[in-house]
Amino acid sequence: MELREVEAFLVVADELNFGRAADRLRCSAGRVSQLIRSLESKVGGALFERSSRRVRLTPLGERFRAGTSDAYGQLLETMKETQLAARSIGERLRLGYASTIGGELPIRLAEIFEARHPDCTVVLNVVRTDPETPLEENDMVLCWSPAGDGRDLRRPGLTVGPVLRCVPRALLVPAGHPLTRESAVRLDDLLGYEMLRLPGTVPAHLRDLWTPRFTRSGQPLKHTANDMAALLGRPHPYPEDILTLVARGHGLHCTVATYLERFPFPGLALVTIEDLAPAAAVLVWRTPTENSTIRAFANTAAFDAGDRRWSKGAPAGTGRNGGHAASPPPRRNQRSERATAHCRVRPAGDAR
Repeated sequence: MELREVEAFLVVADELNFGRAADRLRCSAGRVSQLIRSLESKVGGALFERSSRRVRLTPLGERFRAGTSDAYGQLLETMKETQLAARSIGERLRLGYASTIGGELPIRLAEIFEARHPDCTVVLNVVRTDPETPLEENDMVLCWSPAGDGRDLRRPGLTVGPVLRCVPRALLVPAGHPLTRESAVRLDDLLGYEMLRLPGTVPAHLRDLWTPRFTRSGQPLKHTANDMAALLGRPHPYPEDILTLVARGHGLHCTVATYLERFPFPGLALVTIEDLAPAAAVLVWRTPTENSTIRAFANTAAFDAGDRRWSKGAPAGTGRNGGHAASPPPRRNQRSERATAHCRVRPAGDAR
């Protein structure tokens, strides 16, 4: 049974005239008759007696009206209340953020949003796992997009919001390592050195974006035989664990240029990687839970970042992962060029 059929029945029962009912329903009399016949076939009996002179309810129709009138009214009222709630800003927004992004950005965004919406409190907490897991406890998560534009995070049921900050990529190495003699390196300069293998809990396409398997010239990079999880004995390494692994000589680590600002560690250094796309800090949230509060926060953050390409009417949206199978990349770093262009939203390394 469809709501449109119940609506048509109640209007005809009130008017006892198919023409006037059609006017109220803003459709043809033939369409009203079609809806009534469909409902009667589902009920299993006639709801109206029709003649050339009048229309009246049958005893079955009277019974059906008595049982549906109040329920339909309550349903309409509930719909109105729900629509109003959906358009209203809630009292609380839970925002998780990756520890390697740091607290400065989410704190500033929370303060700006609360100033605009004083009845809403933004609750901040640090998350250390993949972007989707913390959404079980948060409304939104601020996380890294290693591709630099958020597209690598897209998956069904997950909305990717605006790019809020871009940071150059860098290689974490022990102080005094031969690569520290250079102000910047390219992936081909990493040949002969072992990269720490990311744990299997990180999706394969993200692992390849964070720590490529191939250089831009198509040469394979070395990765440790055991991944971080095996080296540490637990599935989700903390940032401090990675620092220790590099310091102890287990391998080098591709990360962001601000890593040691967030987690200072004596005896380590960062060297900029020129031919990797900058990593972007982006907002994500579960599409089914989107509401006015989430949309308002995303738009506030986009405005603060200067990202005019994102609005509540045209977000980065969701979509299926367009295929990120690991393979030798092309000689020309097209992805890096696209991401670098996108990341002009804010100067790389801006500490705001």
